[in-house]
Formats: sequence, C-alpha cells, structure tokens
Amino acid sequence: MIFDFPWVLTIIAVVIPLIIFNFFFARGRRILKILPNNLKVQLVVSRLCFGIFLACLIIALAGPRWGVGQTSGEYRRALDVVIAIDISRSMDLHDGFNDDVNGLSRLERGVSIVREAVTALPGMRFAVAVSRNQGVIAIPLTWNNDVVLTFLDVLHGSSLTGRGTNLESLVDAAAGAFQISYPSSRVILLVSDGEALSGSLNAALRRCGQNGIAITAIAVGSDEGSNIPGNADIISRRDTDAMRMAARETGGAFIDGNRNNAGEALTSHLRSLASEAKTGEGRNEIKARWFLFTILAIMAFGASKVSLLK
Repeated sequence: MIFDFPWVLTIIAVVIPLIIFNFFFARGRRILKILPNNLKVQLVVSRLCFGIFLACLIIALAGPRWGVGQTSGEYRRALDVVIAIDISRSMDLHDGFNDDVNGLSRLERGVSIVREAVTALPGMRFAVAVSRNQGVIAIPLTWNNDVVLTFLDVLHGSSLTGRGTNLESLVDAAAGAFQISYPSSRVILLVSDGEALSGSLNAALRRCGQNGIAITAIAVGSDEGSNIPGNADIISRRDTDAMRMAARETGGAFIDGNRNNAGEALTSHLRSLASEAKTGEGRNEIKARWFLFTILAIMAFGASKVSLLK
C-alpha cells in the first residue's frame, strides 16, 4: 500500500493518544462506574466506533493506493480548419504568380494552394467561408473533403453579389463556423490580396486571438499591383503588411502565394499543427482506494450514533 499524501497519516499519531486518554482518564472511569452495565457497553462501543471513524477518515485523506489497474487512453482532438476566401473584384486580377498575366488569377492561385492542402490531409475537418463585402459560410465543418474540393473547383468571382472588400466580415464569418461544443485546435486559412475597403481587420483579429483562433494568411497578387478592369486609374496591390499582421497577431503563419511550393508549405504547416484524433494506449497505474476508507468512515460514524440508542 502506498499513499498520495503520507504526511496526513501523522495526524493519527495525535488522535490515537487522545482516544486512549479519553478511555482511561480518571473522570471517565468514575462516570462509567455509576452507569448501568448496558449503558457502559453502549458508551464504550460508541467511542470505539468514533475512533474508527476518525482513523478511516484520516487514511482516506492520505490517498491510499494498492493493486494495479489500466487507465483508458487519452483522446486528443483534431485540427479544424476554415478556408476563408476573398472573392472581391481585385481577386480576379492575373498578377503575382510567375508574373504571368495570362495565367492564374489571384483567386485561382489561392484556391489551388488550399486545394493542394485539402487533398493531402484527408483526416482533417474543413469548412469554407467566402466574402464579397459580406462574409458567409458556404460549407460548414465537415469530414467529407470531396464536398470541399468540389466547391473549390466551381468557385469564381461572381459567386456572390456586392462590391468592395470587407476582411473583417470574412474573418468573423469564418470564426463562426467553429463549433463550441467540439473543443479542437482552430485555424482560419485567409486567402486574399490583403486589400480591404471597409470593416476593421484589426477588430476581427482581436476577437480571433481572444477565442484561440490562429490565422494562416495566404497572400496572393503582386506587390507592384495591376489595374482594375474598367477602372484604369485604380491599381490594386497586394497588402503584404496586412496579411503578415493577421498571422502575427493571432499566432498563425504567413505564406507567400507567389512561391512555387506554397501549397506544400501550407500542407506541412497544417500537418505540424494537427494532433492525432485517436485513443492512445492505456497505461498501468496503482488503483486509488480512498473511497473504501470513506465508506468505512461513514459506516463507523453511523454506528457510533446508533450504538447510543436504546
């Protein structure tokens, strides 16, 4: 037998002498002499039971253990990821990646990066939020990655109506996709050029930080910028500083969407964050037995009272 708190047992060294003294001190003996025999027996039994009560209570507090048992394995939650995609007009520009104006648009490049990660991580839950001035959840959290991939394949700039870019609304919508009842690690993949014409991204970042949500910012587009179609005087540039800030303020990561290995970098980052969602092997440990002494203490205390009844 071992004890979690063996020092508690030292209390018994104080209690036992008090009990013995209570039995044999002179006044106690005189009281016993004048009592009828049946009351003498009741009083002695009551005191004995009360002594057992105190001893059992002290032992229970000391945390006794014996015997070997196996604990159940530890369950660890997986990583939940919400893909937040900016589909404003500036995301239709063909600049940035390989500087090929005839190649992928900003939106297409961002989607291709997250699509590579979703394909490579089948054991992870994903959701999708999109925004053109107003953020909405397009796909709630799901284990079915095929649904997410199908949506990403058909996503384009005209999927939503509206004008302007509101990254605050997009981030808030993405944060709302997480389930409070499912305590997992939570990450938002923010796919954008970082330009915001309305809303306060800083306010959304503070809320994410308070709720333990990290933002991995995937910045697409070029730093030099490109003209908005139909508005030759307006140049849309990638706001790298805003995207880096989103990652830094929430404890996330920044990924340059113009890198050839951006998809691989994102996959590696998410895989490093993910914890295995499985039941681990149990381990042997000595069983706690304090509850047995607690039961004995309750029984002894009850007996000490019942023994005095006629």
